[in-house]
Amino acid sequence: MVDYEVSESALVSLVVLAMEGLKGLRLAPAGTRSVGDVLSGRRSRPVRLEREGDGVTVDLNLSVDYGRPIMEAAKEAQKTVAETLMASTGLKVKAVNITVVAVEYKEPHAA
Repeated sequence: MVDYEVSESALVSLVVLAMEGLKGLRLAPAGTRSVGDVLSGRRSRPVRLEREGDGVTVDLNLSVDYGRPIMEAAKEAQKTVAETLMASTGLKVKAVNITVVAVEYKEPHAA
């Protein structure tokens, strides 16, 4: 039997790729901080991972397009990220915690 390790950067890459397919929401740019980040003094990262044994907890800072229902967007992100990580790594996803740190208005493209 061969042991293997999946690095944190590889897991973050999987999360980023999973989020790219979702419309109307995206990972918040680095530097966009939630109230919890400000109060705790944590550095802002759009993806944070915590591994415990064969499980992982994911914290995401997201930006949602104005007009997109926020709860629907958050649930879609949770499901997509959890399914991607489980299918790609076999890790148990204990939680995908979402913080919406921005709502962005996108100008409609002129025809």
